[in-house]
Amino acid sequence: MKTDVVVVGGGIIGCSIAWRLAQQKLRVTVVDQGKIGGESSWAGAGMLAPGGEIFGDGTWARRGVESLRLYPAFCEELTEASGGMAIDFKVTGAREFGEMATLRERAEAQATVGIASVVEHDHVLYPDDAVVNPRDVVAALREACTRLECVTFVEDVAVTEIATGAVSVQDAATLECDWVVVSAGAWSSRLLPEAPAAFPVKGHLIGYWMEPGAIGPIYRKGHHYVLQRQSGYVLAGATTEHVGFDRTVDPHTVEALHKETKAAFPDLPDWPIDSWIGFRPGSHGDPVVGPYAGAERVYLAYGHYRNGILNAPVTARMVCEAVTS
Repeated sequence: MKTDVVVVGGGIIGCSIAWRLAQQKLRVTVVDQGKIGGESSWAGAGMLAPGGEIFGDGTWARRGVESLRLYPAFCEELTEASGGMAIDFKVTGAREFGEMATLRERAEAQATVGIASVVEHDHVLYPDDAVVNPRDVVAALREACTRLECVTFVEDVAVTEIATGAVSVQDAATLECDWVVVSAGAWSSRLLPEAPAAFPVKGHLIGYWMEPGAIGPIYRKGHHYVLQRQSGYVLAGATTEHVGFDRTVDPHTVEALHKETKAAFPDLPDWPIDSWIGFRPGSHGDPVVGPYAGAERVYLAYGHYRNGILNAPVTARMVCEAVTS
């Protein structure tokens, strides 16, 4: 089987890349060891929040701000391309609580990369931060790719080897291609010995139902956040655990996260209706987006850690430009 590009990993990054490449008339095969969008893109809360995630200047700080600016048009284009599939996206703003001297200093540094903020008496308000449902985005991406008729999705198939011009998968099948793009999140570096390391950072999340509009802007204090979708569903998270690919949902961790959330929002229900975990794709530093040194025409796009959903539009554009240039 010959295709122009094989994308290894079908999360929001991989599917965004596939869509942009397909718009350029390239034949794309997306291969995932599980379900399309079934890992961190399924688990993620969907904060688009440079205000809470970026602490100073840098290349990826500026890309994160740019990617947030791209999001409204990205969602609008994707809704049209998917035949009208709804995407829960909203600019909610975010309130960051904590030690005010530190927050003021951070806000001043963030202003240099274009992050707007308003310092209040007990928090900093980031008016441009937003929320999106990543499951909606992945579903719309898959439909938009399908409508272009040049993207093939291969699920529940593990990749066993990556080389120039070919990707080997289980059962000894080989996908011949001109380019390989590796966007498999926390699993990305397993088959690439010379690639920067990727690793999982486990996080617990919990969910509640409330009346729509009950929460208002995103609430953040340290690593704790609470946000609400337009449907009324409230998400709270998240822990930061370096425990490998452990999928256990720990009841004691859920209880502690609930208590912290309930303290911030006493009107929440007395217990969450959902609890789950996800594996953020960690890396040692900035996201790994660029050519792979170990083989020609192999491009890397992983390691976005807490901001893969935020950075999907800008990452897809970068990869598409590299492959088509």
